[in-house]
Order: sequence, then structure tokens, then C-alpha cells
Amino acid sequence: MKSVIFTRTILLTPALFFSIVTCYGQDDPSDQLVGKWTKALNERSITFTFSSDNKYQVEFAGDAEIDVYGSYMITGTQITFNDEGGEYSSDEPGAYEFKVSDTSLTFTQVDDTVYGRSMLVVGTWSRASPE
Repeated sequence: MKSVIFTRTILLTPALFFSIVTCYGQDDPSDQLVGKWTKALNERSITFTFSSDNKYQVEFAGDAEIDVYGSYMITGTQITFNDEGGEYSSDEPGAYEFKVSDTSLTFTQVDDTVYGRSMLVVGTWSRASPE
């Protein structure tokens, strides 16, 4: 009996160690999201800023105010936006799948009834250069 337990321990320990090491090396997509992202829409530059406290803001170049701000919630690779204010804010939440890398952020619409937000969010954003 002791040899069976010993054999199982010997066989399972490397598997457990490998699982811990591979999971530890993976970046949390929400951590990678934090920062400034830009894209052009109708020849106008837009900046989408995500903070580590699950807040966001959208700024269209050329005007003095933040156009939309709010909070976001991430579940896996899905993000839900809840606007809280700004000229183009909405009372309805919007859900999107997202994929993030070092230099790009891509959104695909899951559920959003707000046409203006979906036109803005969907597509690929580029990480802004540090100022």
C-alpha cells in the first residue's frame, strides 16, 4: 500500500508542478487591457482608456471633454461596458468579446443594442505610445 501511494506521489508531483508553472506564466487579459488604445473612425482619432480600477473613458480628438466614461466588467474574454456619463453615454450595457496583445486590442460584438457604441467599439485598436 505504501508503495502505491509513493508511486502516485512520484507520478503526480511533476504534473502538478507543470500545471502551476504554465498557469503562472499566463497574463490576465484584463491586466493587458489597462492603458490607452487608439483608432480612427470617419477620419477622426479616438482614444479608449482603460484603468486598473475597471473604469474607462472615450475621447474623440479635437474636443475639450471626455465623450463617454463608465465602468467595465470582465468575465473570461468578454467585457461588458456600463456608461456612466458623457455626451454619448447610454443607459444600456454593451457586451463584447475581446482579444488583446502587446500592440492590438480587437473587439467583436456579443450583445449591444446601442448602435453608436457598437460602431465605435468593434474592430481593432492600437496601443497608444506612452506620452
